Amino acid sequence: MDRIAPGHHLYAGLDGSWRHSTPDGRFTRIRGPRELLTAAQRLAYGADDEPVDPALESEHGQALLAALSERGTLTTAPKRPAPGTLSVHIEGDNPLAHAAAALLPSGTRIAGGPVDEDAVRAADAVICCAGWLPDAHWQRVDAWCALNSTAWHRCHAEGLRFVLGPMSVPGRTVSYADTRGRLLAAADLPDELATHWAYLDGDTVPPVPWPGAAATAVLAGLLVEDVLRWHETGTPAAQDVQLVVDAATAGVERHRVLPLPLTTPAGAVR
Repeated sequence: MDRIAPGHHLYAGLDGSWRHSTPDGRFTRIRGPRELLTAAQRLAYGADDEPVDPALESEHGQALLAALSERGTLTTAPKRPAPGTLSVHIEGDNPLAHAAAALLPSGTRIAGGPVDEDAVRAADAVICCAGWLPDAHWQRVDAWCALNSTAWHRCHAEGLRFVLGPMSVPGRTVSYADTRGRLLAAADLPDELATHWAYLDGDTVPPVPWPGAAATAVLAGLLVEDVLRWHETGTPAAQDVQLVVDAATAGVERHRVLPLPLTTPAGAVR
């Protein structure tokens, strides 16, 4: 059933004429019989089981709905997945992992503990909430997820900030290998960066400066929203975008990540 598209509004102004406002702040006057516009508004704002006004089934009513749909005002409301149809494995024994688990919808099948290939096979999606970057482990997780077509998301500490994603959906979005390769290619001293990652993979590292509960909830919410949006639409909310969050300043940076170019083995025929 058609509904008002997110961020759009259809309403009568003080002068009696109708308006359509868009998410980016544009306003357009809508002309038409008031009873039809009122019926369209009631249909779009109403409950799924609300009967359709007979006026909208007329030739003029169908033309109005078609015009509104063409402008992007109306959209078909997506059906949310039935409870219990999503299986998520959350890795990490830390405040962020616990907050992410608490934010997943009731009925979600949640598993925990270290990620191995068996865990990847059993899950629809994996969320890795790490302290310092576990580069070697995440390379293995990335390969397992690609092999088993399992989506996965991730977050780790970097200095005093936290880095989220990009969420990887095999065959659709960038992988951890893409992200890792782009970071090394952009680094002024790639060997030093790789050496730092190798150090973080070790056991002798300082404690992670986890943020307070409110900032942790924001980080977890961003992770979970990506997973839920992917589950509903096939695409995460922040597709191919890495978020860098500074809880101390409430700053969020967005970095677009491009896939690495495919290479052709030497001697291969194109």
